[in-house]
Amino acid sequence: MTVRSRILFYLIAILLLLQTFTKIVTADEFDEEELVNSQGPEEPVLETFKDPVPEPKPIVVPTRPNFELSDFYREIFMIICIIVYLINYFIGKQINENIARKWMETHISLLRDNFALVGTGNDDSKPLIRDGPADYLFYLSGRRNCQYVHGRITLKARHNLIKIITNIIISQFSSNVIEDTVTFNVCMNGEEYDNFVFAITKKERSRELRGNRYDLQDFTKQVNNNLLPGSLCAQTESSEVTDTFLTKQLVEFLRKSENYLNAMIVTDQSRVRPEKTAENQPKLLMIISSIPDDLSKLNETLPVSELIMYMIDFIPARCSFRLETKNKLKKNRDDAEKAINKALEIERQEAIQQKKAEKKRAEAERVAKLSPEEQRKA
Repeated sequence: MTVRSRILFYLIAILLLLQTFTKIVTADEFDEEELVNSQGPEEPVLETFKDPVPEPKPIVVPTRPNFELSDFYREIFMIICIIVYLINYFIGKQINENIARKWMETHISLLRDNFALVGTGNDDSKPLIRDGPADYLFYLSGRRNCQYVHGRITLKARHNLIKIITNIIISQFSSNVIEDTVTFNVCMNGEEYDNFVFAITKKERSRELRGNRYDLQDFTKQVNNNLLPGSLCAQTESSEVTDTFLTKQLVEFLRKSENYLNAMIVTDQSRVRPEKTAENQPKLLMIISSIPDDLSKLNETLPVSELIMYMIDFIPARCSFRLETKNKLKKNRDDAEKAINKALEIERQEAIQQKKAEKKRAEAERVAKLSPEEQRKA
């Protein structure tokens, strides 16, 4: 046997041995898998806990809490405050209603003697109309020389406990007196007399009135007159206007009304500074009177109502002035109109400048968002 034949024989023998060994190993692995599958699923192994089991706690059964009065002091205080406030509200409202009703009972006979209509005109209407817990209105019409009268009774805020306390505190640091008042606003027939502003006021209230009223502040000057009672002063545009009013009969009415008359204002201008010139501004006679705290003295306020009746007839009959005075009064109104128009022009120019500034700002913001090349072109 040659060497080549031997090598070939050995190779074939080795291959046969490897094939036989492979079959034996495969058969052994198959038998082990069948054995494992035939034994079924493994039983679970229970784990044991080493931690001790806690002892059960007793069940807490809810019981009814024990309340004490001290637990509710805040709530009790709030309830008491609300009750006191409500009691004061109804008592104060009733007191104010009683004051307004007694004032009207005192004056209604005089009002009905001088006006055809007192109230709204309904058969069952009452002369007073409630406009809140401290305000009452009344309406009068049907008299020569005037179109109508709007009256307002303004009372202290007796129904408002907080307001009462506030007023008490303010009164300690201020000279302003808070009192019950009646205001008559008489709309006059304006074509029957000249345009002017004139007032007679309490000296202690003149600064407040001048500060709050455009007509008194811009058209009149405060003057003292020997014919007037000591507590009163005049606000006038012209000495002729003052002399026209201070007749012997009018001064006598003022003396009788001095204790309760706060102001008598005759005006053809608005109370508030107008934003633009007004046409057909109504001419008004306004009288402000106080109501005494002692209601048994209400009869002492009747001269104020009598003064109103006298003034309604007096103004158209006497208030036509000399040409020189008329020219002065007209100049005052022309100057006031120019001042209003000037203020309007200034306001208009400011609005134009503001629009220009906003337009310029918007254009600058638009250009800022452009590219450098587009900005150069812009």
